[in-house]
Amino acid sequence: MGFTTIDAVAAHYPGFQRGVTNQNPADTQIQAWIDNQSGRITALATGRGYVLAGLSTNNPQAYALLALVNEVGAAADLGDALFSMIGPESSPQGWANPNTLRRTYENMIAELNRGAYDKLFNMLARTGDVFPALGGIAGQETDPTDPETDSNLSFRKGDVY
Repeated sequence: MGFTTIDAVAAHYPGFQRGVTNQNPADTQIQAWIDNQSGRITALATGRGYVLAGLSTNNPQAYALLALVNEVGAAADLGDALFSMIGPESSPQGWANPNTLRRTYENMIAELNRGAYDKLFNMLARTGDVFPALGGIAGQETDPTDPETDSNLSFRKGDVY
């Protein structure tokens, strides 16, 4: 079961007609993409310790975030399928670009994995670590006995001069 609906995913492509004879891709395929993306989202969220049971009623903002991630991921899958069928000579005017949706989805998944949304799911969560923002580590994380990771070989704690 996904966090989003087929209607929400298909809305990214207004020219895509649903409910017609021989609809391609079929609603069952779109639902499969939703479920696949939902599985990845659920695995990451559970790995971060988020409680997903009753999330839609207990924490609608957190549920809306997961629904958006699920929607964008499945819309990228739908877009890939649609763009492969229209061919390079056709113009998909007004349609969302599946590459942009894929990048957005992967960025949101990375943010979820990094813990950028922890406060949304758990009010007692720690504030974000400085490592992702600054791209480095503080001195406490280095091993002063390892010459490969010690950036200042001239002055070490415990040396007597």
